[in-house]
Amino acid sequence: MVRVELFAEELAAIADPSYRAFAVACLEFAPQEFWTAPASSSGKHHPEFARGEGGLVRHTKAAVRVALDLLRAFPELEPERDVIITAILLHDTCKVDPETGRTDPDHPLLPGKRYERFAGMLPPGGYEEVMALVEAHMGVWGPVDVWKMSPPLPERMGAALLVHLADYVASREWVSENVLEGC
Repeated sequence: MVRVELFAEELAAIADPSYRAFAVACLEFAPQEFWTAPASSSGKHHPEFARGEGGLVRHTKAAVRVALDLLRAFPELEPERDVIITAILLHDTCKVDPETGRTDPDHPLLPGKRYERFAGMLPPGGYEEVMALVEAHMGVWGPVDVWKMSPPLPERMGAALLVHLADYVASREWVSENVLEGC
């Protein structure tokens, strides 16, 4: 539980106890690499504070912070807040290939398999909602481009875009460690 406590403030942003408990269970079951790896195995595409040991955790915290700010700008997505925050907490938990130490290009698809054992903790359809956002978090650069799905998922588009933008903004090199203040 000690590592999960690193996300105490982010978990507190999840109002529904079932989503919070699900996020905790998944984080406790997250691969070791999530807790120790830098946000980028190449040293590119992420700000200085997300490099080095534990950088992926710091990037995830920053992405939640960005999402919470974006939710203020898009109040119509507030009903999906718990799904969005849960998805962001899990979005990169399987990012690092344990054999190579490098980013697995299919990492958005891996949490859906890894955390399936906890699906029953969520209301009906909740697991699928969370994992759809995790799978789409890389936007046009990922293995699942929700903007090109046929038919598109308009009811998920706002939440998917918000998760993608939160991850994208938190990964920009110009972002400073100040984004973590108050987290």
